[in-house]
Amino acid sequence: MLSYTERRSAAALKPHLECLWAVWDERPREGRRSERVVPDGCPELIVHLGDPFSRLLGRRWTRQPRVFLAGTLTRPWMLRPGRRVRTLGARFRPGAAAAFFDLPMDSATDREVTLARLVGQTKARAFHRRLARARGREAGWAGVEAWLLERLQGGSGRSGAAKPAVDLVLRARGQVRIDELARRLGWGRRRLERAFARDLGIGPKLFSRIVRLNGVLATLGETERARAVDLALDAGYFDQAHLLRDFRLLAGRRPLAAPAGDGEMSRHFTHPERLRTLFAGE
Repeated sequence: MLSYTERRSAAALKPHLECLWAVWDERPREGRRSERVVPDGCPELIVHLGDPFSRLLGRRWTRQPRVFLAGTLTRPWMLRPGRRVRTLGARFRPGAAAAFFDLPMDSATDREVTLARLVGQTKARAFHRRLARARGREAGWAGVEAWLLERLQGGSGRSGAAKPAVDLVLRARGQVRIDELARRLGWGRRRLERAFARDLGIGPKLFSRIVRLNGVLATLGETERARAVDLALDAGYFDQAHLLRDFRLLAGRRPLAAPAGDGEMSRHFTHPERLRTLFAGE
């Protein structure tokens, strides 16, 4: 019952944002289906104008903040929408959140960091009120863009040191060894690790694995894609070093039906067109 839409950002933000998105359903509903978000290396600024989503932590559903930065994920998140859904998001390119928030991203990995912690309580509340007054998604997106542009032009963040390395990994779809990556850039391995920790919150090796996973998903049909994610995660892909090989084998087997757990957002995030655009940096 959720309506997911997105659009590209203004030209000045395009080097930093993959897109602006919204998920909407103002009609109150109980028992909404859960959504699974697969790691893709992209942090997000998320604003809940309706009822916040909840995230599964262990066996317990925990309510998300109203406005927060979702850091780089190293494992899937299971999310459950609230009764009344009006949520806006800005999806940053890998490593690009540094331009807006002077925050070491390794302190945000797999976490929701409240906007109040990033910019102060007063500014965070003013931002949320500004968006709450917006009429509809387009007006909300315009408000998010204006706020991000103010921060970009005001120099609130810092330059992303990891960008050249991130771009190389994306273009190679993760098929590049870390020593080779450092050699191409003329960097030492330690410098590479530090840049990734600060700008992405994860190391270059894990980022490459995440990109490779999404590269495989970009080659599959919808039914195969949904089932392949289930098989890989059930096998512990994000916790074991050599599961990529097994994932490729499992993903190549055509299943009979997609799992019931995938929702509107989940299907879009792993859509081949979206992933190919991400790899191309467009």
